[in-house]
Amino acid sequence: MRRRERLTGFFIIFILLTFSAYSNSMNVGGRIGITNNQHREIKQSSRRVQESRNITTNISDNNINNSVNKDNGQMSEQLALKEDEDSASEQASRLQAIDNNFNLNRDKDTTFTEPRKDDNKNEVPDNQETAFEKRHAPQLIDQVKVHKVRSGETLWDIAHKHGLNIDSLIGANNISNMNSIKPGQEFKILPVRGIIYRVSPGESVDSIARKFELKRETIMKDNNIEDASSLKIDQKLILRGAKPEFSYQDRLDQKFMSPINTRITSYYGPRWGRMHEGIDFAAPMGSPIRAVSSGRVVYSGWATGYGYVVILEHQRGLRTLYAHNSKLLVREGESVGKGEVISRSGNTGNSTGPHLHFEVQVNGRPENPLDYINR
Repeated sequence: MRRRERLTGFFIIFILLTFSAYSNSMNVGGRIGITNNQHREIKQSSRRVQESRNITTNISDNNINNSVNKDNGQMSEQLALKEDEDSASEQASRLQAIDNNFNLNRDKDTTFTEPRKDDNKNEVPDNQETAFEKRHAPQLIDQVKVHKVRSGETLWDIAHKHGLNIDSLIGANNISNMNSIKPGQEFKILPVRGIIYRVSPGESVDSIARKFELKRETIMKDNNIEDASSLKIDQKLILRGAKPEFSYQDRLDQKFMSPINTRITSYYGPRWGRMHEGIDFAAPMGSPIRAVSSGRVVYSGWATGYGYVVILEHQRGLRTLYAHNSKLLVREGESVGKGEVISRSGNTGNSTGPHLHFEVQVNGRPENPLDYINR
């Protein structure tokens, strides 16, 4: 009897273990299918455990073998429950892994990563200039336009049309008579209000800035000057905001004597494919050169192209230049009187023979000396 009860208990355990293995082998398919099978298997296992418990508890308590069987039944029940709990735990773990994998794939498919702010750090803003663009920015002098006078137009009409003032027209053009301009006559139109200025020997960015009360940085920026020491003689600059120093009335009142009483060998205007910005007087070597009017020496020395040169300032905005001298008789800063000998003629600089090159500079630009010499 004892043997039969023992075999019965082992047989129940064997059935439960076999059923649990079978349930694990059937744990395949999608997420929803696994959940339904899991619930069904747990219910069936619980029902069998309850049946085995009822069979075991019906055995007499007085019989020792029944007690053994009862213990075996309890052990079988615990083992079955543990197996079912382990199976449910494993299935729940698998379920969680499937769920995590599903969410991970969904996130990969639907999530878009925005670029980081520093991904575009190498891009240049539209309103910022590169070093190359800044270095090769066009100068204001390259933006000068030309206006051709139409019938009936006046200087005031032209100035108003281009948003300038009369000072800007005077500061950019050689105007001998403001009240008489002719159709077809051409005038330079500046891109800003100011003047065109030609660099004379001995001048620098700083001296020009002081002269017209301008900022050094403004002159350099407007004329694309990177190195202030690279300023060249005869270089043309646009001085934004500067006013002409020599007015129209000054031109009418000023008359010069001739620097030397000899014939003119070359006149002001185009010559040999370029502009001749003065007049040449025949002057044998060592001839005396005189100041055409009283003034102050602003430069006396060597200048490329001009050789030994003297520059006199007669009033603000009006200067005269005497070039190719063999000897200089005045120094910078001295005051001279009209007709005073300031140098001796020669053949220095770019010269094809002894002569005097004479210029009249108005507001920094050369003009025809014959408009100012009283002959």
